[in-house]
Amino acid sequence: MKKKTKILLLQFATLIVVCSLSSKLLLGFVWVILHEAAHILVAKGFGINLFNIYLHITGVSAEIGDLDELSENKRLLVFLAGPLFNMGAIIILIWLRDSYNIVLGEGSILINIGLLIFNLLPAYPLDGVRIYEIILGRKKLYKNMKKILVNISFGVVGTLTVLFILTIYIHKANFSLLLAAILIAYSTFLEKEKTMYILMGNIIKKRKKLIKENYIENKSISVYYKRDLVKVLSLIDRNKFNSFFVLDEELQLLGIIYEDELINALKNYGNMTLEEFVKKKHI
Repeated sequence: MKKKTKILLLQFATLIVVCSLSSKLLLGFVWVILHEAAHILVAKGFGINLFNIYLHITGVSAEIGDLDELSENKRLLVFLAGPLFNMGAIIILIWLRDSYNIVLGEGSILINIGLLIFNLLPAYPLDGVRIYEIILGRKKLYKNMKKILVNISFGVVGTLTVLFILTIYIHKANFSLLLAAILIAYSTFLEKEKTMYILMGNIIKKRKKLIKENYIENKSISVYYKRDLVKVLSLIDRNKFNSFFVLDEELQLLGIIYEDELINALKNYGNMTLEEFVKKKHI
């Protein structure tokens, strides 16, 4: 699925849920635009280009450049920009109401609360899950981190589905909960399927980072020679250049395989054991 389509799903899911709290659809439309604008402005501040802006019935979606070129902390700020904007709007609106009796609309407060909570859910394709990806990615391998978040995302789907059933039980059916569950489930399935392709395609992004910053961190792992290439691929740290020391039962070094060699081997020969690949390298 194209990035702009996934962002469209995000906007649609977010707006349909928060607008169940308020009948002012136009007001919700405006706040979603401002939420997305916060992401755009922070990304632009870090030098990431905005490719296109798409206006549609649910708000605005942005096609932003490659965020992987940024450091983890900067990417974190980009993803936090929208929720932090909503939090700031809530604080300002409540302060104006309570301190100066300036009422700009309870609907705006409710919509921003809804956007803040919904976007921080650990579910694809919302802001929250991207934030948790960065945090968990610092301590876990990419594939393991994705597996955890995919499972949590499906858990959110289950929770929303149960809540929808409960609204039917109390005779106040909220179909926006069901719609949000369907959209999150769809995005999560897509994310689960593309994990391995991201690992294989990430070598290009690392090359760009190396050229831009003149360096890239390394990571080395010792692996058993009977393990196959696909399983070794799952050990790759997507933010570092990886090297694998191939060891036998006696802990003797049979060879060293670098990340680019691993990916090229999968492309050219398909899956095989490390033992087979090391022998093929030496032919």
